Amino acid sequence: MSRVAVWEMLARIKAQRDLTVLLTTHYMDEADKLCNRIAIVDHGELVALDAPMTLKASIPGKNVLEVSFGPTPADWEQHLRALPGAENVLARDHVVRLASTNGPATTLALMEAAERAGVAVQSLSVQSTSLDDVFVHYTGRALRDAVHDAAPRESPFVLPRG
Repeated sequence: MSRVAVWEMLARIKAQRDLTVLLTTHYMDEADKLCNRIAIVDHGELVALDAPMTLKASIPGKNVLEVSFGPTPADWEQHLRALPGAENVLARDHVVRLASTNGPATTLALMEAAERAGVAVQSLSVQSTSLDDVFVHYTGRALRDAVHDAAPRESPFVLPRG
């Protein structure tokens, strides 16, 4: 079944019956749309449990700016940390993720700082805090890393042939 068909079926069940449905998923957008409460489990340990909006509000930043720059000065990350509303700056592979309490003000200040410093902004997106951000906050890694870590490994034990 397609994801959308499953979503519709669960919405019907939710509307027609007073049932608790347990859904296990690696798709945070799916959990956000379908679930009243979300549990985040990391290596068998419950690290967060609450309503989607409460989980999103529990982590730093109300918006996440994702920005890629051309060449930057050595102290560029310090400039980014000083932007109004900036709460957390994570730079990885020429992409900066900046959590902000005020996305519009931080974006405007970022563009002005880049212009003053002669830094080219190659791409910029502003998103509201997502459950993916919540997962990273509580586990310290991206969900794709967690899925990879949990994948079954080839056993070193080999049965003799014969």
